[in-house]
Amino acid sequence: MRVRCFCSRIACVIGSFIIGYIAYYSFRIQTPLFKRLFGLKLR
Repeated sequence: MRVRCFCSRIACVIGSFIIGYIAYYSFRIQTPLFKRLFGLKLR
């Protein structure tokens, strides 16, 4: 049980890290696109 709990804990940490990484990069990529869209709408 202890080994399984340890493995699941590692999997949770890796999963949360990957999700945060993807969210951060998608946010960085989308920010300039949103700025362009808002710039076009403001014009």
